[in-house]
Amino acid sequence: MRVRTRNTNELVAQAKEYVARNTNARVRLADVARVLGVSPAILAPAFRSVEKISFYQYALRLRLRSAAALLSTSVDLATLALDLGFASHSHFSTAFLRWSGSTPSAFRARVRSEPGDSMARIERGGS
Repeated sequence: MRVRTRNTNELVAQAKEYVARNTNARVRLADVARVLGVSPAILAPAFRSVEKISFYQYALRLRLRSAAALLSTSVDLATLALDLGFASHSHFSTAFLRWSGSTPSAFRARVRSEPGDSMARIERGGS
């Protein structure tokens, strides 16, 4: 008897939902796969086929969007970086620069001086 497998789109939607609920920490593919009851070898290609990016890149973009939204109120960038699951302030700054085109400090200054324009950039996924 063949066991019915989960629909790929449903599996990816559940993975995305889990990541969205946990943007304040580094979410690993293996952890999400375990929660969903599948192997990482099943989830990784399913995710890439539906989203056209890797699971890691998707999760990283969500964490960076969260960071961008929190930058205007965050005092300490190192604490924000660690709270969002980055290994260090440097790791966070490099990832943020690649994603947004500006450093976290420069982005924060722009958000504070022009909140409407910079927040619209966050919604588009970068600078």
